[in-house]
Amino acid sequence: MSLLKEFLSQVGEGYLLIDKEGRVVFGNDFLIRRGLLKRDFEGKPYYECVNNLTVVSCLAEALSEKSDKLCNFDHEEREYSLYAFVGSDLTVVRFSDITDLRRYERSRREFVANVSHELKTPIAVLKSLLETLYEEEDREEKKAFLEKVLKRVEDMRRLVEDLLILTKLESGEERIKREDINLKMLIDEIFELFESQALETKIDLKNSVEEGFKIKGDWDKLFLLFKNLVDNAIKYNKEGGKVEVKAYKKDGVAVVEVNDTGIGIPKDHLPFIFERFYRVDPSRSREMGGTGLGLSIVKHIALSHGGKVEVESEEGKGSTFRVYLPLE
Repeated sequence: MSLLKEFLSQVGEGYLLIDKEGRVVFGNDFLIRRGLLKRDFEGKPYYECVNNLTVVSCLAEALSEKSDKLCNFDHEEREYSLYAFVGSDLTVVRFSDITDLRRYERSRREFVANVSHELKTPIAVLKSLLETLYEEEDREEKKAFLEKVLKRVEDMRRLVEDLLILTKLESGEERIKREDINLKMLIDEIFELFESQALETKIDLKNSVEEGFKIKGDWDKLFLLFKNLVDNAIKYNKEGGKVEVKAYKKDGVAVVEVNDTGIGIPKDHLPFIFERFYRVDPSRSREMGGTGLGLSIVKHIALSHGGKVEVESEEGKGSTFRVYLPLE
């Protein structure tokens, strides 16, 4: 028994040993630290020293029926799974923390529901357009409908592409390269992509990053991160507005700011903008071709580099997205 107790004291799960009289003969530190078991448990009935009524009820049922029992319960904002192995002389009870597993399962269900919802509308529109196109005889009308079909297909392609990127980032499957990156050069390349778009709306693109400013990371991933931020800064700007990128060092990290003079984000939306499929103005976002995943991708690329992203914004006055990245 002493060898068993020593072993159970070292494991990363909770273990409780109860004799045939219903008295606790052992409980490891896991249970005490988590507040599931009182410190002075030895020799006392389990119902006097276990600090959770669901657990007490589950154990009472297992012991009275002399059969193994599985149950799940919540305790102090954590979720646990309990399995009681009932023997003739000793009952072994294992406690597993399943909080992260449950969180993952909920996230997966929400993800599937969101994807289904996001794909449902474009597929329905696509079907309607194709049905109309099938009946249409006028060549010019057919061409106009085909252009709409192609736009919807492109929207769906971008959505699937963003979903694949985000899924790999969240799962940790995406390998992050570590290389020296000339940030000014990277931002210059991004600005070149949006040059014609900025000219159309008379938006001034300003790269204020100092020559030779280096960061450490994956060029392709960071290119995507800042491309998404600059894209949003242009899309949600005002005609004649400005988008500026600047960088500086603070407390051993690189801080890169993307500032715009656009429409801003309402205060009550700020805590949610990095969530998947969250849109401040759904109709405007879809109209501009947004998938609702851009900022979530930004967040996860920053996290995968050991960094983070923050936002400051005031409705009607513009936004500042601040990305923190390691210098080494």
